[in-house]
Parts: sequence; C-alpha cells; structure tokens
Amino acid sequence: MPSLKLSNCRKHTAILACLSLMFFCSPVLGQDAAGTAATSCPKPTIGPVMPPAPDRSSAPIVIYAKQLDASNSEQAEARGQVELYRADQYLATERLLYDPQTEEVTLPVAVTYKDQQVWIKGQQAHYSFADESGWFEHIDYGLSGSSANGSAESIKFIDGRTSQLQQIVYTTCPGEKPDWELSASELELQHDKGIGVARGAKLKFKGIPILYAPWFSFPIDDRRKSGFLYPSFGTSNDNGFEFGIPYYWNIAANHDVTFEPRYITNRGLVLAAEYRFLTRKTQGFMDFDYIPDDKKTGDQRYHYRFQHRATPWKRWRTALVLDRVSDDQYFLDFGSGLFQTSRQFLRSSATINGAGRYWNFEVMADDFQIIDESIKPQNEPYRRVPRLAFRLDRPLFLSGVSIGLDSKLVYFDREIGVTGARFDIYPKVYWEYFAAWGFIKPSMGYRYTTYDLSQLGSLPNNAPRRGTAIASIDAGLYFDRQTRKGHSQTLEPRLFYLYVPYENQNDLPDFDTGEFTFGFSQLFNTNRFAGADRQGDANQLSVALTSRTFNGKNGQEEWRVSFGQIFYFAPQRVQLKNQPELDENLSPFIAELTWQPISRLSTVAGLQYDWQENRLDVGSVGLRWSGKNGKRIGFEYRFRRQRVDQFDLRFSWPINERWRVLSRINYSFADNDVLEIQGGVEYESCCWAVRTVLRRYLKNRDGEYRDGIFFQLNLKGLASLGTRTHDLFRN
Repeated sequence: MPSLKLSNCRKHTAILACLSLMFFCSPVLGQDAAGTAATSCPKPTIGPVMPPAPDRSSAPIVIYAKQLDASNSEQAEARGQVELYRADQYLATERLLYDPQTEEVTLPVAVTYKDQQVWIKGQQAHYSFADESGWFEHIDYGLSGSSANGSAESIKFIDGRTSQLQQIVYTTCPGEKPDWELSASELELQHDKGIGVARGAKLKFKGIPILYAPWFSFPIDDRRKSGFLYPSFGTSNDNGFEFGIPYYWNIAANHDVTFEPRYITNRGLVLAAEYRFLTRKTQGFMDFDYIPDDKKTGDQRYHYRFQHRATPWKRWRTALVLDRVSDDQYFLDFGSGLFQTSRQFLRSSATINGAGRYWNFEVMADDFQIIDESIKPQNEPYRRVPRLAFRLDRPLFLSGVSIGLDSKLVYFDREIGVTGARFDIYPKVYWEYFAAWGFIKPSMGYRYTTYDLSQLGSLPNNAPRRGTAIASIDAGLYFDRQTRKGHSQTLEPRLFYLYVPYENQNDLPDFDTGEFTFGFSQLFNTNRFAGADRQGDANQLSVALTSRTFNGKNGQEEWRVSFGQIFYFAPQRVQLKNQPELDENLSPFIAELTWQPISRLSTVAGLQYDWQENRLDVGSVGLRWSGKNGKRIGFEYRFRRQRVDQFDLRFSWPINERWRVLSRINYSFADNDVLEIQGGVEYESCCWAVRTVLRRYLKNRDGEYRDGIFFQLNLKGLASLGTRTHDLFRN
C-alpha cells in the first residue's frame, strides 16, 4: 500500500478543525450526582472530563492508500482505503484530493475521524489551509470514552475563529430514540472569544419539550460567562410552591455575582443574590435574601451574611463577618432544616491576628443578634468590644524547658447585668521529655484575673480579683507487640495529676464562663470551666489507658479503645452561681471505642458511667456501612441523662439496577416525637436520573412541622433541574 509522509506542514488541518464540535458539549460534561447504582448501559455511560489535546504542530502527517496519484501538478489524489495519521488523530475515507496551489483539501465521499477527544462521521468535507475555512455536511459525532453523541446537518469553519452549525442535536442517551435530547436550529462557536450562541434551542424529555430558548449564549471553554442558569423549584406545606431562575454575572476574572429571583406562592417575591470576590490578598462573599412584601406578615424581610478575609501584611490576617436578619421568625419561616430553625443568635465579628515563631496576638470584637425569644435578656451573650489576646510558647534551653503565657483583656458590654473589663494572665513554665518508651511533662504556673466593673449589678466590689497557682504533671508509657496475624498492637497507660488550691470566687462576675461537657479530653485539662471567670480548684489524678491495633500490611488503624477516670482527693468547692459544692471520690467512668473490622464498615461507641450513683450519664453508638452498588446505611444513637435520648437512621438501598429507595428518621425518645423524617425514591437510566424526596422536620419549639417535596431531574452530561436534596451521608 503506497504511503506518503508530510512534515513541516501547517498547524491547522480539516480534521483538527472538526474538534470545534467538542466545545459545544464540554461545558456540561461531568460526574453524575444522582447515584452510583449499576445499570445495564453501554460503557462508559457518562462523559469524563475531557483530556487536553496534545501539541500536534510538529507531528508529521502520514497517509496510506491503495492508490496515490501526484502526477497532476494542480491536484494530488489518494484513493482506496485512505488512512491519515497525525499524533493521536486518525482519518479514514475512500478518496482524498489535495491542491498544493490553493492549499485546499477535498473529501468528496464519506469520512470517519477519531482522536482522544472526539469521533466524527461525515458525508463529505472541504477545507482550505490558506484561510482556515471549510465545511462538513451531514455529520454524526460523539465524545471519545463517553456516550455523549449527536448530529448536525452541516458545519462551517470561518477563518479558524468561528464555527457555524446547522440543525444540531446533542444527547448522552444511546439508541436511535434517545430519552432526552438538546437541539438547536443554529449554533455559532466563537473560539477566540470563548462564546457559543444557539438559536432555536429546545430541550426534549421523553419526546415532550420542557425548555425552549429562541436565543441564548454560553461559554465553550474555561472562561466564565454571564447568563441564565437552570431553574430551581420545590414546595412545602406552609410556604407553598417555590420557583426560581438564577442569573450568573461574570463581573471580572476575580469577582462575580449570582442573582436568583424566586417566587413563593404563600410569601411573594424573593430577591436573592450571592457575590464572591478574590484578590491576591483578600477573599470573601456576601449572601442576601430580600422579601419586599411578605404576604403572610405584610413586612419587609431579609437576611444577609458578609464575610471578608485578608492578609494585609506577612504573618497578619484579618477577618470580618456580618450576619443579620430582619426578625426573629425569619429562619423559622424560611429555614431549610433543623440547623437553621434551631439557631438562637447570629454572631458578627471583626478580627486582626498576627503570629510569629513563638507568639500569637489577636484583636477581636463581636456582637450578637438574638433570634430566640425564649432567651431572657439577662441570659443574652455579652458583646466583647474588644477582646485582646496574646499567647507565647517559647523554649528556653535545649534541655526541653519552655515558658508559656496566655493573656486576655476583654471588655464585656450588655444592656442588662454586670458590665466591665476583665484582664486574665496565666504564665507558666514546663519541661517536656519524649522518648520511644513514653513521655513526661511537668508544669507550674500562676493564673491571675482582675476586673474593672462599670456596672455592678448585685456584686459588692467593682474591682474583684483572683490569683491561684496551677501545678500538673502529665506522663505516659508506650508498649507495643506483634500479634500472630502480623498486626501491631499498643498499650498506652497515662497519668495526669493536677493541683489547684481553693480560692473563693463568689464575688466574681460570670461573663462568658460555663462548665465543660465532661468527656475524654477533660481528663487532661487544667480547668473544668470554659472562660476565665472561674478557675476550678483541684487535687486529683486522672488515670487513662488506650490500646490500638494497626494493620501490618497497610498501617491502617483497625480499632482503638480508651478508658479513663478521675480520682478526687478533695471536694470541688469552686462552682458557678447557685451550684452546690461537689464532694465525690470519682468522676464518671469514660470509655471510647472505634472499630473498623472491614473497609466497608466502621463503628464508634462511647459511654460515661457513674459508679457511685450506679447510672449511665452519657452513651452513644454509631455505625456506617457502605456496600456494593451504592448500598449505604448509617445509624447513630445518642443519650445524655435528662437532656438527649434520640436516634438517627439513614439508608440508601438499590432495589434493582435502576431503582433505589432512601430514607432518614431522626427520633427523640425524650420528647416522644419525630425530629425529622424523609423518604424518597430514585430512578436511574443510562442517561438520566430522577429523585423525589418527601421531607418533614421540626420547625419550632411549639411542635410545628414543615413538610417539603424535593424533585430533581438529572440529565447526564447536561444539567440538573429542580432542587438539590440534602445529603444523607454528610461527613
């Protein structure tokens, strides 16, 4: 078979120009979000991220043909099983004509083209290297390694910058009658501007038109472009039907905004926007929802959140957060879940933070908007205007001795109650020694706290103060052994002794102090209170034991179990206001367990048991399992005496190759009521998926519920229509 090898040829070829078709499809390709259940579809069924085209400019063109006639000075002709190769490109046809004078190539018969990105079949084609123009007629195309495919009546290339397609069709469905297809009477791709313009575009699903646009434009590369996004919709029992059409405005390369006017039948018009910006030293965003006239309340209502972070100088950071809402019922009326409807306040803050090798300095001010009417004015959080904090942790010698310093100056302000400034300083010196067998860390410090109160309330003194020593020693050992299975198992005992002499603190205010929730970390803490208004007295010893097993092949931790308890040698006299002294010998016994017997199953459990009262104070157990074909189960049970007693069950289970069910139940035994319940069904075919979820969750303390319906249609390789449902298996 005769062959012809051409080198140093022009960069553009007729076939290379055909790659313009790829740009019509690539902006909408991506991993499907509807599910992962297996379906009997041609493989692969969804379009992968397109790999970049290789540099073909220096690659030679090699042509094979049964007959090669170059005797005619005006035109060369290749006939019979013509094959053209160039880098990753391949072309096959029965006849090829080339005019060296005009630099034009003509393919008068059917032609097939493939590369690592796209395949094309056309009836005939013509291309000019001189002005980089040409045309193809009656083509079918598809993306390599994908089910994305389509057809076009003709495609025309103009000056290597513009491609014009007539009567184009795109889908990811196999077969002659696809379940959905996107068609356009005319499509123009402006490659130099990165813009595509479609006219007479129509989206059909199951033969029924669901979207129509007489004209729209879209990006054809990674350059962002302003334009409308796909609509969202949903419904709930109290707000009614909701429909929104987002519009994306690409202001510049480093900032953009998305507007989404929404209409809620029982509320009215909602104007929403999200603004984002990013510079070399700053970044941030602003979310804003505004209701000019709520049909139910007759009021203007809004919520906005602004966040700004910056690095003005090396090692210095700034942060600003503004979070405000029009009224305390806003999240109860428009919240999308328990997290929002149960919020008690919104916090706004401004922070400047600097850090060096051994130090950290921070200036912060914050304010709170109370949105829970059950919080009494005397229980509202204090504004800190400002809060200054300086921390130091510096080694002194090579022998392991270090000094540490924690200091804070805060002014607390509120309309009701005690107000004023508090200065807290805690210098300490400690020594650390680590070895293969374990560690030891003795520490000695002195904590001093003083106040300058401007509003006394019921306190007798405007300048109370407190000073107390804090001494501790933390030590642990490390043993390990090899098991018969080749795994590594450890045994890690640990002792922590803490001594803090008693200091009467009844005349001190309580600005921001509360007792820590008792847990495993509290075994090794020097204070049982959070905040500086109380320093707990202590004469106690914490005893803990941890054992872990590591897989000998991959080093993964298979299980870990920890036990711990505090032995008290003196009563705990320092307490919060109106709390009695505690005279106990032992703390609750704490146990924690994590276990991953197989890669698909993980469990975690914990408990706190009071031996003296013979009762369970805290208990929890969790399980997460992931099976084949997208099978997933999650279960959690949480118990805290007189406060929490609830379980949370979630599962997603395929019924067959195309159908799956999903559900969540969050139930409180303490309230004898359901906190949240949802159930849904998914259907997934080769090129589309649909999900319908019914959701009910507790709206407020009065026992009112919100019922919602979420519907999402996912056209694989194109877009999703509807409202995205909540992730059942969030981390």
